[in-house]
Amino acid sequence: MRNGLKFNDKHTSEFAGVTVRTKDRPIFPSVKESVQDAEEMNGEYDFTDVSGHEYFSTRKFQIEFTVTADKLSELQKKLSAVSRWFKGRGTLIFDDIPLVKWNVRIVDSVSYMPENGGKKAVLSVTYKAMPFSDMIFNVIDGPCLDDVVELDSNIPLDAEEYFTFNGTGTYRNVPNIGDVHVRPVITVTGATGTMSISCNGVKISVASTGSFVIDCSKEQVYSGNTNLMGKTTGEFFELAPGKDNTITVSGNATVQINYAPKFLYSADTTEIDWGDE
Repeated sequence: MRNGLKFNDKHTSEFAGVTVRTKDRPIFPSVKESVQDAEEMNGEYDFTDVSGHEYFSTRKFQIEFTVTADKLSELQKKLSAVSRWFKGRGTLIFDDIPLVKWNVRIVDSVSYMPENGGKKAVLSVTYKAMPFSDMIFNVIDGPCLDDVVELDSNIPLDAEEYFTFNGTGTYRNVPNIGDVHVRPVITVTGATGTMSISCNGVKISVASTGSFVIDCSKEQVYSGNTNLMGKTTGEFFELAPGKDNTITVSGNATVQINYAPKFLYSADTTEIDWGDE
C-alpha cells in the first residue's frame, strides 16, 4: 500500500525524494486475556471481560520509507532530516484514513543499507500505537474547514446540542459515536451548589459553585488552577459505545459532555448514529 502520512503535523510530501509504503498495519488490536486454568475442569476460567468490556493491547505499524538522491552526500543529508522528524512520540495520520489519528512512538532501531550506488536508502520503521485511533476532532467542536470529511457525512452542524444539559434531569440516548468506551471531559458552568452527574448509574459529585471541569480521562477535577479533588466524591465514568447512555444531572448548572471518539481502526462519518435528542 503506497500512501503518505503525517507525523507531528509534518507530512512526508514535505521531504523531497521520500516515498512511503505500508508493510503491516493490523486493523484490530489483540485482546488482553485474563484466564486461569484448573486441573479438574474442561477449558479454563475466562475473566477477560469481567469488568463489562474487553481491554486491548498496543499494536505495531510497520512502515517502509524509501529515500532517493542524486549522490551519497545528498542522501545522507536527507536521512539526517528524516531522522530528526522520526524522533520521539507523537500523532500519526495516514492519508488513506484521514479522519483518525494515532498516538504512537517509534520502537526498534532504524537503519538502512545504501542501494543504487548510494543514491537510495530504504528504512523500515516500526511505530507502536495505542490500541484505538482517535477522531481528529471532538464532538463539541466538530470538524474544521480543512478536515477531510465525506460529502454525505452524518455529522450534524450543531453536535453541541446532543451533549449540553441544562439543570436537573435525566437525559437519555446520549451517543458515543465511537467503537469503544470513552472517558469524557465534563464542563460545568454556573453551578449554585453541589453538582451530581451520573452515567449509566455511575455517579460523581462535586461540592463547588461556579465553573469547573471534571476530566474523567485524567481523573481530575479542577477550576482554573484550583484542584477540587478534595471536594469530589464518587467515581469517574465512561460512555459506552452506541446511543444507550443515560446521563442524570442533579443541581442547577449547565453541563456539557465532550470527548474525542475512539475507533478500532477508522471512522465512517456516513454511518454514525447520533440517536435521538
